Amino acid sequence: MTLNEAIYKRKSTRKYHPVTVEKQTLQDIEGFLAKLTPLYPDIKVSFRIVNRENVNSLTLVKAPHYVVVSSENKKGCFVNAGFMLQQVDLYSSSIGLGSCWLGTGKPTAGVDDDKDYVIMLAFGKALESPHRELAEFKRKSLNEISDGADERLEVMRLAPSARNLQNYYFTTNGNIIHAYCGTAGFIAKKTFTKLHEIDVGIALAHLHITNSDSFRFFQEENPKEIKGYYYIGSVEV
Repeated sequence: MTLNEAIYKRKSTRKYHPVTVEKQTLQDIEGFLAKLTPLYPDIKVSFRIVNRENVNSLTLVKAPHYVVVSSENKKGCFVNAGFMLQQVDLYSSSIGLGSCWLGTGKPTAGVDDDKDYVIMLAFGKALESPHRELAEFKRKSLNEISDGADERLEVMRLAPSARNLQNYYFTTNGNIIHAYCGTAGFIAKKTFTKLHEIDVGIALAHLHITNSDSFRFFQEENPKEIKGYYYIGSVEV
């Protein structure tokens, strides 16, 4: 299965076989991690595979392995982390493994000393199928997350997000797509601002995978303002 095909099949896996993944498969994943495409090439980020004993007990999903993401704390770092780790999520699905984004819990190993912990992706052999049919996706309609039913945005609509909130908005103007992140409430602002920006990165990863030859991310100087959202960036496809 290609990464493109995995967009229409992957699902979050929360129950795993306790056995570890074969050594060769782990090496293949390590090789894939070394070739990830960043959204912000100037942000230093690292990806480390750790085992169950290296993750604290607050993590609700008990998997044999986790990919730990740590990054420089710079503007765009959360969007960048989501963009890159979603490539791993889809790769896991494409080779028949289950995976799941984890917004709670923290690793006890795998974070670089010069970077901040961002998020983890659990992965391993799923107890049930790691795939689903298109009709099984529970997502908002295109009209709820964009200014029109542009078919290019369908792959972004299918992207996973924290609590399936899909707290983002996209506008289109010809071959340009503008991405916005929804604002979080005051109490949950610190936690959910990070998660919502990661979600924007995840959605943009789907757009990149399906438009790899033309995808170009950039910042507009005077982006349009949209109530309840703030501008993240624009993509030429």
